[in-house]
Order: sequence, then structure tokens, then C-alpha cells
Amino acid sequence: MLQENNNKKLVVLAGAVVAAIILLIVVLLALLSLVPEGPGFGNEVGIIPLKGTISLENDSFSQQLNALDVVEKIDEASKDPYVKVIFIDIDSGGGSIVATKQIVDKIRNTDKPVVAYIGEVGASGAYYVAAASDYIIADADSITGSIGVIWISLDVNKLLDDFGVKPVVLKKGTYKDIGSMFREMTDDEKKLLQEMIDDSFRQFKGDILEFRKGKGLQLSELDGVADGRIISGRQALKLNLVDELSSREAAIKKAAEIGGIKGEPIIKNYSKEEITLADVFFGAGQNFAKGFSSSLNNGTPLPSIRT
Repeated sequence: MLQENNNKKLVVLAGAVVAAIILLIVVLLALLSLVPEGPGFGNEVGIIPLKGTISLENDSFSQQLNALDVVEKIDEASKDPYVKVIFIDIDSGGGSIVATKQIVDKIRNTDKPVVAYIGEVGASGAYYVAAASDYIIADADSITGSIGVIWISLDVNKLLDDFGVKPVVLKKGTYKDIGSMFREMTDDEKKLLQEMIDDSFRQFKGDILEFRKGKGLQLSELDGVADGRIISGRQALKLNLVDELSSREAAIKKAAEIGGIKGEPIIKNYSKEEITLADVFFGAGQNFAKGFSSSLNNGTPLPSIRT
């Protein structure tokens, strides 16, 4: 009788052990299902190119990302569990201040570390983007700086006179045709535009000082070069406008180190998709529409403030 009771206890105990093991396996499988698999998990540097003019315009003929594309790619890399650090690969002389600030704001609100690399050129708005990152690496002979704001318009009034062409513009509002290429700009219009430019410049310079305040950048140093001049990577390092000088390959390794990657990093490129035949036709139609729209607008562009 005693032996029978012991056997029953052993059976119950064995059943409990098996049930516990099964429960443990189920829990482990559930946990593993939440973890992405793959040889590069947690070991990737997400490289996002910033090339050419920074613009909101979408050029179907170009492989370059526009500003909103760059913002989207940063968002993708931020959500990608494989990527530990975002690497902004810069070769740009700047562009639209509105487009530039889309990228700047996205970088500032990204949880993952962001490293900017300035290759050939990282000037004006492109430097603005770099300054927003956590760490800036530049080639020693790169062109950077050009901290300033500009607005350009054409005056073809005298040229039209030579050809006997006289534009007719109907408007309501004193400044509605400000920047028109068909007449000389008035002093009041120049003053109005200059006030806008000054305001954008104050924001530009103030942000750079704020972004780099923990990197040793002094207001006096910034004031000394924030006049539109271009400087080399070496000069930028002396002024604390960049953190390090190196090649692109070394910069990627530094980015991996900043991202806490152990061993050799895996590169993930966030480039624009290949251009299709449909993109070519769409781009041609888009460019025609822009030209037609411009002609209806009497050739009077809205003010375009650029960094």
C-alpha cells in the first residue's frame, strides 16, 4: 500500500515537472518571437545619404533623396531594431531653409545616436543638419561653414525693354509681386526681405550654438565665421564646429563605436529606390506642369530663402 502511494506521488511529481518544462518552453518561444532574428541583429550602421541641394522638391530623374525622403529614412532607421546608430553621409552645399529644418528637427527628436560625416562638402544648410547630430566627423580637406542665409531674384526689366516686351501685372496688395523679375525691387521690399533673412539667420546661428554648446563652441568663435565664408575641415575642428577628422571608413567605425556595436559593423544603406520607366514619364510630366504653372504666374516666384 505504501509502495502504491509512493508510485502515485512520483507520477504526480513527474507530471508537474513535465508541465513546468512545457510552460517554460512556451514562455521562451513567446519571448524569442519578440526578438528579431538574423546574423546582423543589433550590429548595423544605418547610412542615410544627404547629397546635392536640400529641397522639398521630388525629382523623379535623380537618385538623390529630397528632404522629406531623408526624414522618412531617419524614421525607418530609428524604428529598425537591427540599427544601433544612424550615419548621415553628407555631400551638400545646403538648400532651402524650410527643407533643411525638416531634417534638423527629425534628427533632434530621434532616440538613436546620430553621427554626421562631411565628405567633399557639408556647408550652409548641410552643416546645419550636421550640427544637429550627436557627433560630427569631417574629411580634413572638406568644405564646410558657409553659415549664412541668402535670397536671390532676377531683374530682366531692361532686357525686356530692349526687345520691346512690356509685362502687364494686375494685383491687389502692395507686396503681392515682391521679387518680380519684371521690375526693379523697391527699397521697402528690400527692407522687408532683409528682415526675413535676418530672422532666419538668427535662428540658424542660434541653433548651431545650442547644438554645439557642449562641444566647446564659443559665441565669439561662431561670430568670427558666421559671415558666409567657407572653411576646411581642419579649420572647423579648431573652431569646435566638428568633433573629429577622418576618412569615411574610419568615420563608420567610429559611428559603430558610438552606437555600442561590438565587432565588425554591418552596413545598411537607406538609399533611393532604382528609377523605373514610369518614374521617367512621371518626372517629365511633372517638370512640364511646373513650367506651365510658372508661366501662368507671370514669372514671379515666391521669395525663396536659402541657407
